[in-house]
Amino acid sequence: MEIENIRIKPVWLKSKEETWAELFEHLDEQSVKRGLWRRIPAWSYAASLLIPLLLFCHLYTKTELTARGEHAVVQLPDRSMVTLNAESRLSYKPVEWFVSRKVRLEGEAFFEVKHGSRFSVLSGSNRTQVLGTTFNVFARQEAYRVTCLTGQVEVHVGQETVVLHPNMMATLSESVLNISNHVTPAMATGWIGGMFVFVETPLQDVIAEVERQFNIRVTPTAFPNHSYTGNFSKTENSPEEILEIIGKAFGITFSVR
Repeated sequence: MEIENIRIKPVWLKSKEETWAELFEHLDEQSVKRGLWRRIPAWSYAASLLIPLLLFCHLYTKTELTARGEHAVVQLPDRSMVTLNAESRLSYKPVEWFVSRKVRLEGEAFFEVKHGSRFSVLSGSNRTQVLGTTFNVFARQEAYRVTCLTGQVEVHVGQETVVLHPNMMATLSESVLNISNHVTPAMATGWIGGMFVFVETPLQDVIAEVERQFNIRVTPTAFPNHSYTGNFSKTENSPEEILEIIGKAFGITFSVR
């Protein structure tokens, strides 16, 4: 048999009319898709890019931390200055800063706020607000205290609001907000220079402060329920010397590790 004489008859599954109809159907679908794509307004493209950017700006938070035995100075975007005491945490949103000057504080810090829009310090459910002033905030589990050094400070605790003027201090104790007048600056900010002043302070709070400043653990031979009035210098005294002075008043000793 010669190859030239072989003829193969193709078997078509679809007729010519069906094949052309299917081809044009796909072409019409692609045209419709291109038409819809062109009809989407340009602003929707911008929105699809802007929304994630705004979300990032809202969520982005910068956090400053200090360990035990460490102090740090933080400059905020508006050049306000914050000095953090040992074992403290400060967080804020840099991108949103000039819309809302707001920080969160756990621990203790001294604020030197530049004049401008309202400046807020949040500590749990408590809030301190100013326009431009210097003040100190102590916000730990055992206490919450705000001391105004210059300017004017508003302290919000629950439904209660008090206004502090220079050398006034607000202290939250057992859910009651107490106001002290004629507070010496050293009582609030002496820690910046290594001095710590205590006035009728629970002994366990004094011990906790010594532990924070020297990054040590202290165990007393007894746990008296007393208050302590006195002061010590971190730069001039060792922790053992400070604890010996404190313990003599109560007849107890401390072990340090």
